[in-house]
Amino acid sequence: MDINDKQEKMNNECSSDKLRVESNTTLPDDGSAIADLLHVFGVAFFRRKKGHKTDGFLDTPVHHAAQTTTDHPVSSHDFLDNSRLSNDREGFLESNSECDEPMEGESYAIPGNPPVINEIDIPKMDIAKLKRSNRSVKFILFGIAVMSLMVGFIYFKPYLFEPDPPGEDVVASYNRKYITKEELNNFIALEQLKESDHTFSLEDYQAMVTMLAVEQMIQDWASEKGIIQREDVQHGLKDLLGDANVSKLIDQIHEEKLTPESIPKWEVQQYYDKNRDDYSDKMFSEVEDEIRNILVAQKDEEFFPQFIEELKKSSGLEVNFDLLEVNEPTDEEISGYYLQNATNYQVPQKAEMLEIKIVSENVQETAEEASRKLRSGESFESIAKTYGEDGKAVKRTLEKRTGDTMLENTVWKMSLEEVSDPITAADGSVSIIKLVGISSANKKPLSEVKDEITEILRKKNMELEYTLRKDEALFSVHSKRYTLGDFYTEFNELPSEYQAMYSTYENKKQLVEQLITKELLLEETGDSSSDQNEQHSLDELKINYLYQILHQEEVDGKLTEPTETEIRQFYDKYKKEMITPASVKISFIWIDQGLNKEKSEQALKKATEALSLLDSGTNFSEVAKNYSEDGTSETGGELDEWFYQGFLPPELEEEVFALTVGQTSGIIDGGDGLYIIKVREKIDQKQKTYEESVEEIKNHLKEEKHNQIENELEKTLLDNANFTIYNKTLRKILNE
Repeated sequence: MDINDKQEKMNNECSSDKLRVESNTTLPDDGSAIADLLHVFGVAFFRRKKGHKTDGFLDTPVHHAAQTTTDHPVSSHDFLDNSRLSNDREGFLESNSECDEPMEGESYAIPGNPPVINEIDIPKMDIAKLKRSNRSVKFILFGIAVMSLMVGFIYFKPYLFEPDPPGEDVVASYNRKYITKEELNNFIALEQLKESDHTFSLEDYQAMVTMLAVEQMIQDWASEKGIIQREDVQHGLKDLLGDANVSKLIDQIHEEKLTPESIPKWEVQQYYDKNRDDYSDKMFSEVEDEIRNILVAQKDEEFFPQFIEELKKSSGLEVNFDLLEVNEPTDEEISGYYLQNATNYQVPQKAEMLEIKIVSENVQETAEEASRKLRSGESFESIAKTYGEDGKAVKRTLEKRTGDTMLENTVWKMSLEEVSDPITAADGSVSIIKLVGISSANKKPLSEVKDEITEILRKKNMELEYTLRKDEALFSVHSKRYTLGDFYTEFNELPSEYQAMYSTYENKKQLVEQLITKELLLEETGDSSSDQNEQHSLDELKINYLYQILHQEEVDGKLTEPTETEIRQFYDKYKKEMITPASVKISFIWIDQGLNKEKSEQALKKATEALSLLDSGTNFSEVAKNYSEDGTSETGGELDEWFYQGFLPPELEEEVFALTVGQTSGIIDGGDGLYIIKVREKIDQKQKTYEESVEEIKNHLKEEKHNQIENELEKTLLDNANFTIYNKTLRKILNE
């Protein structure tokens, strides 16, 4: 049999074993939507190219191991196309053992093809596995695509749904009004907040837009409500802006006339010569700057009184202090008022009691157990030690009709020394009380309330008399009249404590002198509105003033007093933090080291002498009077107030609180001066009782409520105005 016959026979035998890949195992064409989508996300996708045969899995030719009889390379495609695959078939061939190997001892060649193949190894593959593999790839790629779309949607959602600005330069809108890019940039410039573009974020711009919008809304609110037209508001704004202008003038005077450079050198030299002892070891050039600062401070105290006196002389000032006189209430008027308003001075009935407060986990069971032991004869004190909070009974005072309802219903039915059954409070705690004292309702004596009534009647007389004489001139400056009515308006705007302080005739005269000074200085200020920054500052003052009015009407009016239950719950929750820190009363000696410690050697010498005298037994007060350079030297260095731990300068605190009562410290370097300190009294840290904490807790709860309502107010203001920020415009500003 010749070679061709053998080849034909082998082809016929092997053709029956050929395996075909079904048509549904093919992957998507190049033009499929999924292919394009996966290409976008960078997923390697294997495509079938037109006119290119494939093994059914890879889009590149499959290179199988082959040995050739010559050095001429043979392509697996060449072999597959000519000896293994029919022209209309694609797929892998699975050969039987007879077809895998050439006949023993023979080699053959196919005319028109590359050199003879001795051996060929074609990988075998399970068709079912190939199908599953293709489906898995599709599912994985589809999952990746879905996840990518979801992540993209979440990331871009704010950008997709944020509102479009009504104009390219509009950054925000409210109540159908627009805030433009130019307005925002001007506002930021005037606020002097933006140092450079790269430090200003989108959130910073949003905050500034909100601030600008709130300011405009406050002004709109004041206009709509007629607030700005009110006489008291106009007067308040006038005073506010006047005070600002006076402050500006004083600053200008300091800059122009009261600077270290304005002090003549001969004055500095003169001061140096007079105080040679203080500068014995220093050259004039070394202390010149220090002396200039000292002289500026001295001139500051002398300059303004002289400056005001000069203004008075040139202003044609005329004053009629007699208008301030008001008839003082007589004793008969005071007694009559006391009798007519007797109910205002009633003292309610009070009960004094001892309370065992029980706050254990099984509070009801514990309280019943404690009550049983009391009924069986155990003392109130021993039960308090065993069951009471902190192992003790607390003394309490209860005024009738002002306390807890449950407690009052029990107390006013008890007899002296009687012990109650357990009383459950609103916070869940249980109390057992012992009534130890009770007082009947009575009236405060006249002697106790006379000053209070005198002040009430004095204010009534002042209102009556000042209203009758309101148009009379109290003083005039450059022919400008300031009436008694103007003064009374100023007086009524003072806080109540200042009204009481200025209620006497002599003190009213001092107040008038201050008003005269203010008017004289205002005439010196001129027009300050020419400077844009200064005008912005004045506008800010106006807005803040209007916000205070809004605040009073919308916030303060909604504030309520915390209930006793709220106060008690807060105390129980934060009791460990309700402590009185350790405190001391001290006497001290202070010796100046100079601003830059230029007198440190001299100060140390003086302090060492003082400490030596103290060590030898000399009275601290006497040494302080002779050595201390502080204003307390006249009182022997004594300070009356208590100094709490945590509030003294760090360089002093550690040493001071390490001292015992009567003990004196060594020399302590306090930076600008040297200290020697003696502790006169000392109190250790202690737990505050509920009664001691009530006012502090009440103020804290009111402040919390105040802040909450304040935040709600601003949010309501913005929500009601349909306030909208256009981030698209802000991003453009950022990019610019």
